[in-house]
Amino acid sequence: MKNAKKLLALFTALSMTLSLAACGGGGGGAASGGASSGGAAASSGGGNASGGSGNASGGSVKIAYIPKERNESFWQAVEAGAQQAANDLGAELIMYGDAAGANTAANQSTYVETATELGVNAIAFAALDSDSTDAALQAAQAAGITVVGFDSDPGEEARDWFVNQVDPAALAEILLDDLVTNIGDKYSKDSPALVYLVSTNLTTPNQNTWIEHLKATYYSDYEIVYTDTGAIDFDACKNNTRNGNFTVNEKYAMLNMKCHPDNDIIYAGDGDGLTEIEATLSAHPDINALISLTTNVIASCATAIDSCGMSETCIFNGIATPGDSKAYLESGMMTTVVLWQAYDLGYLAVNAAYSAATGELTKGATEFVSGLSGKTQVEGISTYDASHHVDGVTVYLGAPATFTLDTLSCWKS
Repeated sequence: MKNAKKLLALFTALSMTLSLAACGGGGGGAASGGASSGGAAASSGGGNASGGSGNASGGSVKIAYIPKERNESFWQAVEAGAQQAANDLGAELIMYGDAAGANTAANQSTYVETATELGVNAIAFAALDSDSTDAALQAAQAAGITVVGFDSDPGEEARDWFVNQVDPAALAEILLDDLVTNIGDKYSKDSPALVYLVSTNLTTPNQNTWIEHLKATYYSDYEIVYTDTGAIDFDACKNNTRNGNFTVNEKYAMLNMKCHPDNDIIYAGDGDGLTEIEATLSAHPDINALISLTTNVIASCATAIDSCGMSETCIFNGIATPGDSKAYLESGMMTTVVLWQAYDLGYLAVNAAYSAATGELTKGATEFVSGLSGKTQVEGISTYDASHHVDGVTVYLGAPATFTLDTLSCWKS
């Protein structure tokens, strides 16, 4: 099935490439749907920038920035970091997406097509869906444009590099360890705390990755299934979870983490998830903890716990923007914010896109020095290494950070 899907995407990409070539390719200024911005060295003129890995030459490097969305505090911080990197590098950053509205995978495909016609050198892309944008991204690659995924991987078949915001195994361990610390002494192996996960959609790549690593951390005998290219085979993993009977790691024996892909995980969709979370809590009033894997649902987790009368029996932690979490941390309903500097993620995505397009970041590298290297991520808690770790064609931002009431002010926006 995956091979057939790739072949279909490649055929579609070839057709799109021929169509784009017929349209004439390059153009000047900002593309429709995007806002052109950049540093002092940014060019404002026309002509088709020579895209592709190592092929950018002369004048300003043009980078299309296509996030999941732009109207939420996390993504606003990512965007600010992306713009700062462009300023520092003297690149022209072309931002796509409605700053006041939600994005869709279909919109993302259109933005990629527009950027390809414009003749950018690189595209920094955060995938809403790992499959439906393949054809557009592959057409961009065929046109010689470097594609760098970030935050949420479009898949190895549709990008040249991926900037990973966090080590997923470390993230899973931090989230589970936090629950053990905060509620572990109230429960036991014989009477464990009931824990549910909150995600967005079935096909969201980064959250599916984190779910798999949560399983691999929670169970002592669960193995993540990978494809021949080293990507996680999500379909195979979900089937294994449906059919398997795994042993809980003794370290987490006081937790009963529900992770069946069809019945247990709360999929909130692209909205705030309040309806979905309230429905699950109402149906399962014995839930003791939620782990949120998306910044969009933090307020809804707190609201749902309160509206269902479970504020004395249920807590939550997870991935959240620190500033949006202060009230929940103060109340004790939320235990810990686990995240990374979203600003830095945007910075590294554009920095890597620039370096890959200009030939400074090449396949086979094991290290990458960016404008963030060696700098403090969260004061008193974490500092980036002298260079980012590179694994194959993945650049890792660094270890996750734990934000508490004492360190909320360290968040960059």
